[in-house]
Formats: sequence, structure tokens, C-alpha cells
Amino acid sequence: MRAPRLLLAPLLLLVSAAAEPPLLLRDQSWTESADLAHALTHAPSECAAPETMSDAALAGRALFRSPVLLGGPAARAGLSCNACHSNGRVNAQFLLPELTDRAGAADVTSEWSSRVRGDGVMNPVAIPDLAGVAQRTAFGHAREPSLEIFVRGVIVDEFQGEAPTASLPLVLAYLRTLDQTACSSTAAPVTLATAADDVRRGFAAAQSVEDWPTSSLILAAAQDGLGRIAERLPPQAFQRERQRIAALSRELTAMRNGGPEALAVAAPGWRARFDAAVARIARREHRTYFNEATLRAALGR
Repeated sequence: MRAPRLLLAPLLLLVSAAAEPPLLLRDQSWTESADLAHALTHAPSECAAPETMSDAALAGRALFRSPVLLGGPAARAGLSCNACHSNGRVNAQFLLPELTDRAGAADVTSEWSSRVRGDGVMNPVAIPDLAGVAQRTAFGHAREPSLEIFVRGVIVDEFQGEAPTASLPLVLAYLRTLDQTACSSTAAPVTLATAADDVRRGFAAAQSVEDWPTSSLILAAAQDGLGRIAERLPPQAFQRERQRIAALSRELTAMRNGGPEALAVAAPGWRARFDAAVARIARREHRTYFNEATLRAALGR
């Protein structure tokens, strides 16, 4: 009777492996949805128009959407503030086993992410909507007395990030733009154009910040945005385009190493090359993972 059981075990493993969709996008790691392709190509609408934001708010927006603010395993996993608070709203599909046992919630006292707050108990709480957060008088589940104390605590205590100095006012400037009266219930598609605009805005914001360490951090956020574009390009069909994106990322590293003078000299050429790279991709966007049908087919393979 043992032989059939030994034969059955590998078969069950094969069936289980076949049932798991391939890991194509970073966000899959924390996305739980019956329609994964739709969830990964749509997000809650942002309760503010980026084109109306100040330079400070755009800089904060870039930081909010990148892992550069966080530390520890969360940053290594690619988590950002935006992972839980998509476009400043609630990511109702968020489910990372290290941080929650149900979608749309997160354990703010997880030992995985925090040496300070970790309590060894899985006790997730609902992810709050940040729209209108500037009008509140108490913040988070600990009812912090100010938005500044709350955000600093999330970055430093909850996720082991470096203590924010010049970057904190920028993040607060972004959060204060999220106007509850400007919210829409319609989901916003994640497209090549929106992803490219995020990179452009981050790159421009880095040039507007006078504090160079913070400017360099925003350039790193722009690099993260480049990575998010690259991962939506199927490797075989978009090999050259992925190489161009990688080259653009290396140029940003050179600018960060070279300081503000290097950024000022290289910026015009970099923007032109980035726009050209995006234009080449746009001709075949329907074959990228920005396209819901293309992503669904790839996840089903």
C-alpha cells in the first residue's frame, strides 16, 4: 500500500504547482483576488490631481510610492506605503502572509516588519483610507495626536526605515493633498502612460528639492518606477526595451553618485531618452502586462 502513496505525493505537488500563477509582477506577492489580472491592472482613483500638486507634494508622492522610505524585510520585499494605501486609498486586495491573514488588513505590530512594535501575535487591523487625513484630529489605530508623529512612527517603528528628516515634510505635503471630496468610486487603470508619468514626476521632483540626500532618495524612487515598467515587459518580446530601461536606471545611479551638478547636466538628455523608450513600448503596449488580457493569459500559463 505504500507504493501508491509515494507515487501520489509527487503528483499532488505537480497539481499544486500548476495551480499557482507564475510570479510576473512584484505586487502579486501581496495581492489576493479572484481576478488577479484585473486587480493588477487597476487601482483606486487618487483623490487629487498630480498636475495640480506642488513640487513638494510631488516629491512626497514619489517617495510614498517607493520602498525607499521603509527598511528591513518590508523594503527588501519591495513594499511601499502605496502597497497598502493604493493611490492613498485602501488596497482591499492586500494580503501578505507576514502581515495579515485577511485581505484589506495589516498587522501594525508584526515582528516580521518591526523590532519595536512586534508583539508576536497576528492581529491585523483594517487598512485606513488616507483621503482627508489632514482634517483628522487623531491618527492611526494608536490615535496619534498629529499626522507628523503618525507617519514618522509608521516609517521608523513599524517598518524599520531611517528616521525621515527633509523627506518627512514632503510626504506630509502629499498626504495633505488627498481631498475626500475629490475621490471617485471608479477604479483607475494602471497603464504605460500612468507608470511613465510617475517616473517623470519623480525625476522632476528630484530636481526641485534643494536637500541633495533627499533629492538622491527621490531619484532612487524614480529608479523603482523604472523597474515597475520593466517588469511589465515580457522578457522575450521586449528584450531591447528592457535593456534600454536598465540603461536609464544606470544613468540615474550615475547622477546620484555625481551629485546635483551631474543631475543638472544629464537631466535633459535623460528625459529625451526616457520619452523615446516609452514611445517604442507604447506601439506594442497591448503585448505588455499593462494590458489586462495579455497579463491574464500569462498568469494562466
